[in-house]
Amino acid sequence: PNVDICVDMHGRYDAVTGQAVAKRLEHLNLMWLEEPIPAENVEAYKLITESTSTPICAGENHYLAYGFRRMLEIGAVDIVMPDLQKAGGLGEGQRIANLANLYYTPFAPHMVASFLGAMASAHVCASVPNFLILEWQSYFHTEPMFKDIVKYDGEWVKNSFITLSEKPGIGVEINEEGMRKYAIPGMPFFE
Repeated sequence: PNVDICVDMHGRYDAVTGQAVAKRLEHLNLMWLEEPIPAENVEAYKLITESTSTPICAGENHYLAYGFRRMLEIGAVDIVMPDLQKAGGLGEGQRIANLANLYYTPFAPHMVASFLGAMASAHVCASVPNFLILEWQSYFHTEPMFKDIVKYDGEWVKNSFITLSEKPGIGVEINEEGMRKYAIPGMPFFE
């Protein structure tokens, strides 16, 4: 199959090693190399980005549009990847995407939350012009549980795409009976 490969380095390397790894991976034509170094030093990101043809992606540990401004102003990354659940929410995610769009930078949100987080993130993605891809790591092993706890009209994923509902909000309803099935004994349950 024709698949793009993304490599996540989890911010584990120093700038010299991150730069060397990015160079050595160029022949693989990766979709991106994610967070080769810790998030804080955007100037070091710029050095890595300028030294390689491998697209550099970062942002899951940046917060609010202000946290992305300097990164975008200096061209520190090729792709921005905010985690919408912790970068300030859906509205802030849209602001980050629109800011990135001013710099012709693709928007590819990081998303390791639940189906609810995925549906909310997908709505933001559908509303911005520079959306590239939504990272989502938990679909197949959590789908049965999610179908129990959430009511949704239609298929969640069709041909590798999340389908969006026309219903208000993010298009899903909570099924409280299904939620109770997964409640932890002894823990309070919302009413």
